[in-house]
Amino acid sequence: MKNKRSEVWVGIFVVVGIILLILMTVKIEKFRIGKEVGYLLNIYFDSASGLDRSSPVRVAGVRVGNVEKIALEQGKARITFHLPSNVILYKDAKAYIKSEGFLGEKYVEVSPGTPGYPKLEPNGVVEQGASPVDMEQFLSQVGAIREDIKDITKPLGDVLKAVDRKKSRG
Repeated sequence: MKNKRSEVWVGIFVVVGIILLILMTVKIEKFRIGKEVGYLLNIYFDSASGLDRSSPVRVAGVRVGNVEKIALEQGKARITFHLPSNVILYKDAKAYIKSEGFLGEKYVEVSPGTPGYPKLEPNGVVEQGASPVDMEQFLSQVGAIREDIKDITKPLGDVLKAVDRKKSRG
């Protein structure tokens, strides 16, 4: 009798453990059960460097969705993202790739546009705002500027050393 009671408790413990594991997996992986309400929109960027599937999408700084798909189409990166049906974007909306901090996670920032304009329809295209800044390109330009500054300051340093020598002799 005592043996059956311990087997029941072990069975209950295993079932509860499996349920907890499933709940944690769903919470961490952000699985969607059923069809999500809302609509899809697209953005064509010159470069989607640093973005990946599930990168956040923010409208006016508020996280409203995630990137669903990234594909190459006619030499541009097509970003498809999902918006809830209560978020409305207008035809003059603009999209930008931004990062959290200097080297942080990349995300898509969308300015919603002007309420007087027509609304964007499902599967519509949001215009790209300013081209995203490529950090590698930026850092190489900073390196080139540093070299230019060295070239300018070296002759100035030589002149100052010559003047300093004359002062110490006189």
